[in-house]
Amino acid sequence: MSRVSGLEEHRKILISCRTSPGISVLDYLNRLAKHATLTPPLLLSMVYYIDRLCLLYPAFTITTLTVHRFLITAATVAAKGLSDSFWNNATYARVGGIKIAELGLLELDFLYRLDWKIVPNPETLVDYYRGLVDRAPGYVIEDEGTSSSSGDEDEDEDGESPEEVANLATENTDIQWKKWMDDVSTQKTGSSHEKKSA
Repeated sequence: MSRVSGLEEHRKILISCRTSPGISVLDYLNRLAKHATLTPPLLLSMVYYIDRLCLLYPAFTITTLTVHRFLITAATVAAKGLSDSFWNNATYARVGGIKIAELGLLELDFLYRLDWKIVPNPETLVDYYRGLVDRAPGYVIEDEGTSSSSGDEDEDEDGESPEEVANLATENTDIQWKKWMDDVSTQKTGSSHEKKSA
């Protein structure tokens, strides 16, 4: 009980900044995706967390004073919950521009608020992906029936194990996501946040 009351005590201080950080949300998200190696499923999970928190806490809002802390916390939780390999809190804190202790408290509060249910169903992530693509002009989801229309590809796939087919599908998805991320990053004009050597 004292641990929870301690979180309540710090929540007012940690959730929001006094002033908006000097980096745009898009630049910050690109920074997280690049330096914290966030994969597409992790990014989709972060959107899922927003919806879940809104459902559990109708008064939940993200503002210019809370969005950056929310993103780094959601990224940390998603990476630890969904990835086999992830960075330590020191790395996430450095990338996110906050103190390690602050990230630890934010992460714990986040997990309590989500009732430790941080792994969305794969079907849910697919639905989120489809919804995002539907809302993004110029993007379409390739029809599954048209992706392997040549006879040669069908012959090669017949001899492959389900694991090989799954790996091939993952590689194709990763390539599509990389193209999307590259496209998103080229839409920025004159970003002042360049890659820094570690």
